[in-house]
Amino acid sequence: MRQMVRRTASICGKEFIHIARDGRTFFLVFVSPAFMLVMLSYLFTWDVEHFVLAVFDQDKSSLSRQYTAALTQDGMFEIRYDLANSKEVDELLVSDRVHGVLVLPPGLMDHVNSGQTGYLQAILDGTNPGTAAQVLGQLRGRTQAFMTSFLSLSEEAEASVVPIDIRTRVWYNPNLRALHSMVPGLIAVVMCTPAFSIATSFTREKEMGTMESLNATPLRGAELLLGKLLAYIACGVVSVVPVVLMATFWLRVPFQGSFLLFLLLTAVFLLGVLALSLLLSSFLGSQQAAMVVVLLLLYLPSMFLSGLIDPVDTTSLSAQLLATLLPTTHYITISRGIFLKGVGLGALWPSAAMLAGMGTVYMLLTIRLFKKRLG
Repeated sequence: MRQMVRRTASICGKEFIHIARDGRTFFLVFVSPAFMLVMLSYLFTWDVEHFVLAVFDQDKSSLSRQYTAALTQDGMFEIRYDLANSKEVDELLVSDRVHGVLVLPPGLMDHVNSGQTGYLQAILDGTNPGTAAQVLGQLRGRTQAFMTSFLSLSEEAEASVVPIDIRTRVWYNPNLRALHSMVPGLIAVVMCTPAFSIATSFTREKEMGTMESLNATPLRGAELLLGKLLAYIACGVVSVVPVVLMATFWLRVPFQGSFLLFLLLTAVFLLGVLALSLLLSSFLGSQQAAMVVVLLLLYLPSMFLSGLIDPVDTTSLSAQLLATLLPTTHYITISRGIFLKGVGLGALWPSAAMLAGMGTVYMLLTIRLFKKRLG
């Protein structure tokens, strides 16, 4: 047993040296996860953080002034132009200087004070439908919140007009920002990059003949594979630290849970994804083939079949089976749970158990296949 541990540790040390000396492997393991997280976060999220508006205030009342102040208080909306006439509306929209123009008609405050419905007009630039939809949604929500606050002085009158009061509350992501949901899920995808490294390292040794030299030593197949696996798991856990820092400080995603638990479950995820990568590369003989196979069978399915963008299709047995076999599916649940909900192991143990079981099965299959190839 002592000899086995010593030989496994020797392989592990050899892999650490290889990772440190080989620039491509070092980049894939340590640098690319954080870099890819930022790139993919901006690619797969559609939240607009800043809208530029023009206001044509024909009411010139205290209500209109309070409304525009409330609209711009958090910086998402910027009123850059205060129009004096309607002729400027077309000029601003044509020149793309604003996302929309807000028109406050005369007599707005008088209508509201007399209990009548006040109307606002929002003229939006429809050349970008997604942005226009976000502007409209934000305007509606903020206008409703402002009017509720403004009319709170007359609750009896409000209750007579609206007999049922529906109050909406959103948990975990109050502003419904896609970035807050997407980034923790994307961490599961970018942390697949060590899988490319271990696959190319394994196939490189086949191409260069290093594997034959190792076969001539007393080293067992299980010791060789475990040494490789442990080295890349350790490096992967280290590389997730800058990923979390990038997510929380650069992308402003709140981290509500335990960082130590996140590191522990990241190690369990890496066990699953790296063991799967080793299993796939055991059938391959070149680095190029390993890169293509890992990309097609692990990376791309993790992007589109794991519930990252759309929920897993529960009406399709094949879709559920594919998602279950992907380690990223379970790690997305873990990452979002720790980041956004702050849950502990009590809520995440099913996903953690799936990853641990998956990694164990994949690794045992790899060892078995590797022994056959040696024999």
